[in-house]
Amino acid sequence: MTTIQASPQETYGKLARLSFGANFLGALITFLYLSVIDPLPAGEATVRSLEPEDIAAFVIAVAVIFVGAFLLSSRLLRPIRHWQSLLEAGAPASDLPLSVARRVLNWPLISSAIIASTWLFSALFFSFFYDNPSNLIGIAIGGAVTTTIVYSGSDLLWRQIVPIFFPQGNLSVVPAFRLWVRRRLFLGFFLIGAITPVLLVILTLERTRALLEATNPEAILSNLIVVLLFMLVIGLATGMIVAVLVARAIVEPIQVLRRAMARVENNEFDTKVQVTTNDELGFLGERFNQMTSGLRQGERLRQLFGLYVSPEVARAAVKTGAGLGGELVNCTVMFSDIRDFTSLTEQMPPDELVDLINHYMAEMVSVIVRHGGVVTRFGGDSILAVFGSPLNPMHDHADRAVATAIEMRRALVSFNQAELIAGRPILENGIGIASGPVIAGNVGGKERIEYTVMGDAANLAARLEDLTKEAGYPILLSNETYHALAAVPDVGAWPLTDVQIKGKHERVTVYALSA
Repeated sequence: MTTIQASPQETYGKLARLSFGANFLGALITFLYLSVIDPLPAGEATVRSLEPEDIAAFVIAVAVIFVGAFLLSSRLLRPIRHWQSLLEAGAPASDLPLSVARRVLNWPLISSAIIASTWLFSALFFSFFYDNPSNLIGIAIGGAVTTTIVYSGSDLLWRQIVPIFFPQGNLSVVPAFRLWVRRRLFLGFFLIGAITPVLLVILTLERTRALLEATNPEAILSNLIVVLLFMLVIGLATGMIVAVLVARAIVEPIQVLRRAMARVENNEFDTKVQVTTNDELGFLGERFNQMTSGLRQGERLRQLFGLYVSPEVARAAVKTGAGLGGELVNCTVMFSDIRDFTSLTEQMPPDELVDLINHYMAEMVSVIVRHGGVVTRFGGDSILAVFGSPLNPMHDHADRAVATAIEMRRALVSFNQAELIAGRPILENGIGIASGPVIAGNVGGKERIEYTVMGDAANLAARLEDLTKEAGYPILLSNETYHALAAVPDVGAWPLTDVQIKGKHERVTVYALSA
């Protein structure tokens, strides 16, 4: 789950240098063991002296082992390099053959197996050819160290190549061999932590027997100290190298995942991690990407939901569910409608009419939202908005509703000017505003529900809007709304007394605005 920080060519170069360095270290360990450590000292010497042929054999062994492993690796790597070129040229990743996909995921194991096989062949050959079991032990030490370092290092470096073949990160669908983290740790411990103590015991027993039979026990004892120091240095050095590589291989993906989770916590749902292994860490990366994909889908649905209803209604539905019922609240309701809409539909083609209404609604709704109102219903050419509901509680709901109506009328003037310039018909609207107690909540059935307000104030707002045609004023306020205003002198409303409202038995006083 690490990001690609180097080009593929740079990564291949690092892999080659890793292989050479590990083989050189393994060969050096083997050389020192077979030439200096394993042979018992003769005379008073603590260790056996190096001979020119020993150095020549060391150089030849390093060259043969590295070149053989390199040639075999290059041959097996050829299909991977071929498909890498195709993918970088634009070929779809879905065309990647299964055999190549498996080889990509298993390459750290394959390269390590090549190294191990080369060292094993060398150990068996030199052991039987020279008829010396010590050669088998010495070469096995170097091979174990080399194989462990090569696998740990290549497993870390190869993660920069994997995303080229699996851009979607779906590694788990490929039926490849999986070396789980627990097995990887056990293997590293066994190759380094177990072999060193065992070999140490063997060499100590040999030196102990030689000490009992030696004519110069001081030389044998000094040699035993050298052997112990040699094994201690080898164990600590290789153990530290492997520990660092294995720790990075485990910790780095976790750190990447931690940083990605922090971004998701900040609502960055487009966050995605690169999945570069098919073990438990890769599985976590895949599930994280699936989780963020679900979050993105959920956020998209919530945004779409917020387009069909107000964002406040959408958030309330997500938070508390969609239960039916409501609560009594004192608020202000505003009802706006386009005048002569029926005749307008007869004059314009449907597509042009829809475009006109959408443009108009966008202008009006933006004003309502800017003043804190909640649009609860669109009726084709009408808008029902509420100020001071449980979704947008406010103490100055009457002032906000009136300020919204005034700004809507100003926005309509600018809207009509643009329509005249474009040669399209202009619109006229009426706005009714009423305040009082209403029931605000969800109504409907199990198939479909709607958040709305019900009560005398809601009905009165619709009646006042309809009355604007006869009254000759674009905005009418109920008596309750007018007296709830905190900025009466700035409104400029005047009363219309003895007004008959459809559906009401008694005549009422309403207030008109000419804005």
